[in-house]
Amino acid sequence: MDGDSVKKYVLVVLFFLAATIFALPEIVEKWMYANYYAKRIMVEIGLKSRFRYEEVYKWGADKMVLVHEPVSVNWVRLGQSCYMGSGTTLKRSPMLILDLEDLAFKEILQGRDLKIEETNEGYEIYIHDTGEYRVLLSSDGFPKEIERNYMDTKSKLIYEEVKPLSADKNEILKDYTLVDSGVEFPKELVDILSNFRFLIIREGTSGLEIEGIYKNGQKVEIFIGNDLPKGGLQVNINGLKIAIVADEKTLEEIKVILGQ
Repeated sequence: MDGDSVKKYVLVVLFFLAATIFALPEIVEKWMYANYYAKRIMVEIGLKSRFRYEEVYKWGADKMVLVHEPVSVNWVRLGQSCYMGSGTTLKRSPMLILDLEDLAFKEILQGRDLKIEETNEGYEIYIHDTGEYRVLLSSDGFPKEIERNYMDTKSKLIYEEVKPLSADKNEILKDYTLVDSGVEFPKELVDILSNFRFLIIREGTSGLEIEGIYKNGQKVEIFIGNDLPKGGLQVNINGLKIAIVADEKTLEEIKVILGQ
């Protein structure tokens, strides 16, 4: 996916509400537009059981996430630009970074089946298509819990201490340096990614995680870092530890690209 494609993808599927052509329920608009700060726990059960402890700052479509445990990873998304790193110097990501909340927004804006139920404590939202989502919101549109069941994997974001955020982005980001030179991917990895029909990049416990649909229509997941899942194809490219998880036939095609 080249730079122009990434920009087009961001403009089409990210939640810039002015670009949508259908009316959204009021509580969903409140959630998407919300400015909030929260502490949250990410739990994932599937190929590998994992957790993350995070802080999140959200200003409408813009977001900053600080991952504290089990490893330190920070990322920022400002409009079409994403940055990430392990300290206060964050480098430009070659692709869009989305968390579970952003993936739910994307599903809603693509017109997926949406069911909203009002409860004594707020709202319960169900989204069905690319994954089964269950979202709990407070009455003022702040997230309490987001759960997704997808491809035999259950992911859940549990929010704590959610409160309105009045601090300006510049105030929160003043201690961080955003570098536009970018995170460089090895050529071999770029060659693999060029065969994807669709992909997203997100922060993970080990570093970067890339999920997408390969040219043959099969799902492929790529994990980059130290805490890698045991399954799939394990490779080391220029000192970068990578695990590629896919069906056997797709892995054989990827091995050809890698010259294995």
